[in-house]
Amino acid sequence: MNSSLAISLGVALCAAGCGGAGLGADTRADISARMTSAQQPIAACYHAGLKTNRKLGGTMVVAFAAAPDTGQFQDIQVTRDELGDPGVRQCVIDAVGKLKLARPQATRLAISYPIHFAPNP
Repeated sequence: MNSSLAISLGVALCAAGCGGAGLGADTRADISARMTSAQQPIAACYHAGLKTNRKLGGTMVVAFAAAPDTGQFQDIQVTRDELGDPGVRQCVIDAVGKLKLARPQATRLAISYPIHFAPNP
């Protein structure tokens, strides 16, 4: 089995349920930086899934909130899961749950974040 993989982290912040809150560029960059910092743990989740299904791939959209004042990522849910692997799904939820914003906001932020998984040929 080929152990290489490709993970692409995208950004779709406040895609739904955010109302007119709007996020500034600094907040978007902070969220992206936190998610990028989790790329290795998320890649490990995916690699574990590839051990049982070498063709595993697709997009997973993770929705979560950044708590006011602490910035802790919480209420994590997978709203789209093309992989269909419960182990990878739970592992990604656990990895995202360990994150928090470097610059917490005064209000709760709703975030939707797509992650694209693809095995390298």
